[in-house]
Amino acid sequence: MKKNIDLNCDTNKVFDYIIIGNSAAGLSAVSAIRLLDKNGTIAVLTNEKFPNYSKPLITYYLAGKVKAENLYFKSEDFYMENKVFLKLNTNVGKIDFAGKEIIADKGLRFKYKKLLMTNGGKPIIPGIEVLAANNFSAGFESENKGKNYSEIKNKIIKMLDNENFREICGIFTFTCLDDAERIKAYIIKNNIKEAVILGGGLIGLKSAEALLEIGIKIKIIELSDRILSATFDKQASLIIENELEAKGSKIYTQNTINKIFIKDNKLEAIKLKNGEKINSKLLIVAVGVMPDLSIIKNSEAWIKDKDGKHIKYGKGIIVDEHMQTNIQDVYAAGDVTESFDFITGSKVNIAVWPLAVRQGEVAGINMAGGSKIYNGGYFMNSIEILQIPSISIGITNPSGNIEGDIEIIKEYKPERKFYKKIIISDKKIIGIILVGNIDRAGIYGGLIKNKVDISNIKENLIKEDFGIIQLPSDYKKHLVVGDGIEV
Repeated sequence: MKKNIDLNCDTNKVFDYIIIGNSAAGLSAVSAIRLLDKNGTIAVLTNEKFPNYSKPLITYYLAGKVKAENLYFKSEDFYMENKVFLKLNTNVGKIDFAGKEIIADKGLRFKYKKLLMTNGGKPIIPGIEVLAANNFSAGFESENKGKNYSEIKNKIIKMLDNENFREICGIFTFTCLDDAERIKAYIIKNNIKEAVILGGGLIGLKSAEALLEIGIKIKIIELSDRILSATFDKQASLIIENELEAKGSKIYTQNTINKIFIKDNKLEAIKLKNGEKINSKLLIVAVGVMPDLSIIKNSEAWIKDKDGKHIKYGKGIIVDEHMQTNIQDVYAAGDVTESFDFITGSKVNIAVWPLAVRQGEVAGINMAGGSKIYNGGYFMNSIEILQIPSISIGITNPSGNIEGDIEIIKEYKPERKFYKKIIISDKKIIGIILVGNIDRAGIYGGLIKNKVDISNIKENLIKEDFGIIQLPSDYKKHLVVGDGIEV
C-alpha cells in the first residue's frame, strides 16, 4: 500500500461524519455507517503517516517476520470504495462542540454533523531524571568517590515526559508502526546487541519477543514483583520469567529506573532504584498506555458546547450502551473510552482490538440512524514468548471488590511449562489463565461470555482433555443454534 495516500479533502464543507482515528474502531465504524448510509460524507483524520495497519502485528514487523506491506488490514481501495476522505499527518488540537468544528494543526478546520473519537491511547512516560554524562562514565559514583555526588545531581537536564523523550537518541516507546520503524533503523545504524525494557507488562513482553527474535539480549525492569502482573499470578509469570532467563535475559522485579544519562543527546546509561548502573544505548519505555484525552482536555479549557457541558471522562471518555458521549452527536469507541465490563458491571478502559472493532461497529450503526447496543466486554490478553503461548481472560487476580465467594482451581506443571487457573464466582467462571496450552481458550471464553452455570461440570474444568463434549447439555444446544464460541 502506498504510504502517501491522502485523499483530497474540502475542509470548507460540512461532513456528515468525521472520525478521529484510523485504526480498528474507526474503520469498523466506516463499514457500519456504509451499511445504512451509502452517500453521507465521511472524513477520517489521523496523526499517523500510514493509511492503516494492524497494531498487534508491529511486533512481528520489528522481528522481521512480517513485511510492511502485509501489515495493512484494509486495502487502499477501502477508502475509495467507501468514499472516505482520509487526512494523514493531521493532529487535532481542539473541538468546538457548540459550533461542531474540529481545529487541527496547519490551520485546518473541519465541520461535522456527527463526530466519532477513536484516537486510542498514548504511552505513559514516567518522570525520570535525565542527567548529562559528558564527564562521567556509567559507573561514575564508584569511579569518582572523591567527588561530591551533589555535583552530579546538579547536572540534571530535565525530567523525561511525553513531549521530550523522542529528543533523546536511543529512547523509544513501542505502541505504533512509526515506533517499530524507528527502533529497527536505530538498531541497524548503531549495531545494537543489548537493550533495556522498562516495564514487564504486555507491551514490554511484546517488545522483548521482537528483540529476542533478532538476537538482542534484554534486561527487563519491572516495578511489580513479577512480569505481566496485571493479568498473571506469580506461578504463571514464573514460567515465562524462567524461560526468558534461560535464554540469557535478565529480569529486575520490584525495581525501576530513576536516572537516565545522556551524552551529546544520546542515551549512555541508566541507574536503577536499587543503585545498579547499566550501560545501554537502547531503552524501550513500556510501562503502559492510557487513553489519549489530550484533545478533550484542550477543548475543555477552551470552549464548551451550547449547553455549557464538557465531555465526561474518567480514565477514558465515558460512553453509554450506544457508544455516545454525554454530548449529542458525539460518540467514542476503542481504547480512548471507558465502557461496560459485563463481568464486574463497571465502566472501565479495556484496550483490546476485538472490542474496539465491536465498539466501532456499534457507534457507526447508531451514528447512521440505526439502533445497536454494545453489551460489554472483558479483559483478554494473549502473548507467545519463546514458543510458550499464554492467554488470560476476565478477572485473573480477584480482589475484595468481587461479589460472592471466590473459588480457584489450579494445575501447575512447571517442568512442562504448563499452568491452568480457573476463577469461579457464583457458579460461573469469571477468569482464566492458560500457559503452555491454550487450545481450550475459546471454550472457556464462551463459558465466561455466556455466564454458564458450571457447577455440574466443575470437576472436568481442570482436565487437559476438557472440551465441548463435557459442556452442559443446554449450553451445547446453544452452540449449535446460537452465537457460538468466541475467543
